[in-house]
Amino acid sequence: MNRENRREAPLPVLAFASIARPTFAVDYAGQMAAKALAALQQEGWPVYGDTSLLMDAQAARQSAIHLQEREPDVLVLLCATFSDASMAVELAAHIPAPVCLWALREPGSPGERLWLNSLCGAHLAAHALHKTGRVVRYLYGDPGEAGLFEPLKALAQAAATRRRLRTSRLGLVGEAPPGFYGCQFDELELGRVIGTGVHHVNLTRIFQAASQVPASAVDAAIASTQAATSGLSALNPDEVRRFGAAYVALRSLLQEEQLDGLAVRCWPEFPQDFGLMPCATLGRLADDGFVCACEADLHGAVTLLILQWLSGAAPLLADVVALNEEAGTISLWHCGNAPACLARPGEEIPLTVHCNRRIGVTGNFAIRPGPATLARLGVGPRGYRLLYAEGELLDEPVNRFAGNTAVFRPSCDARQLLDTLIEGGWEHHVAFVAGHQAAALAALAELLEIEKVAL
Repeated sequence: MNRENRREAPLPVLAFASIARPTFAVDYAGQMAAKALAALQQEGWPVYGDTSLLMDAQAARQSAIHLQEREPDVLVLLCATFSDASMAVELAAHIPAPVCLWALREPGSPGERLWLNSLCGAHLAAHALHKTGRVVRYLYGDPGEAGLFEPLKALAQAAATRRRLRTSRLGLVGEAPPGFYGCQFDELELGRVIGTGVHHVNLTRIFQAASQVPASAVDAAIASTQAATSGLSALNPDEVRRFGAAYVALRSLLQEEQLDGLAVRCWPEFPQDFGLMPCATLGRLADDGFVCACEADLHGAVTLLILQWLSGAAPLLADVVALNEEAGTISLWHCGNAPACLARPGEEIPLTVHCNRRIGVTGNFAIRPGPATLARLGVGPRGYRLLYAEGELLDEPVNRFAGNTAVFRPSCDARQLLDTLIEGGWEHHVAFVAGHQAAALAALAELLEIEKVAL
């Protein structure tokens, strides 16, 4: 895996096959198979397969063995005409990937026989594949139709993200603060269900490494931060230098250990023993493409990874701090750990002191508006579960609370969302990212075989 493209969504690999029966319009079906494969290739995905029409289990088996050599994330199965489900089952038996069935529209004139009966064939195959435990989605329409591939895109991105999670590695710097039970985790269960590995790092090691960062590296980190933000020059110079040193030390850790991100115990040792609130440090690392969770919330960091890899955008971990019943919104806030790329366009991005501890360095700006998705990977009574809700981040030019604030209007009732979080016993941090990702999150939960809670 190329860990340099950290925020880029992983590219899914597709296998393509077509099934048919000779008693239908196979010449037309063959033409449509060629158009279907070409349409998939135009999307820019790696697509393996050909336009041959598979008409028996033996042909399906041979095709599947060849396709599985490519280790596809999704099997796209075109039901070019009606056929029984045996070929779909045979293909799936050799390709351990979710299946996206594709049913074509009927081309004949009114009163003619069914040329293809493709939709019925897809329905028959879906039933059989579900019984084998396979995750199934479907497309209905002819190549070139607008929006046709949306279900496939969600499934493919979820499958590629699942693959990447299997090799993901996060650094845990310190441990969860006392009483923050929602930030604790079972490392073995995390590896078994999700796949994420954990590299443990002692806080003292980070403080020692930061104290040994060369002055030139600290100067460079401060200068590059000043180029993108404002306010550093007004802060305590010693705290600003500690900000630069901590950034360099943590970034070196991420690179040396080939980590995808961090969950950091950001208090009380950071302010008490090192003289820094690391909020803006984590935000700066997030700008570099590394996910960063405060308060050593490892599951929160995994949630950030999921959202970043599904969307290709920078996510943020936050607290739910207010409900406005009349406006149908909840306020999401944290004390200044947002990356600068999440600031409202064209506005100043100030860095300042922590709202409670009154030392540097933290961000102090509102989050940019637009469509968004809120999510949380957590652990419930029956094991891992994934909550998600689509909605919109409102345009709030005034930062409501010192730190970073976003006002989220969910598509569901805001009170319902809050009820679910609190009465359902969810961990207190939630993550959000730009864009709508509910379909991909639903598919990912199915692929991970964990409970999904959609709002």
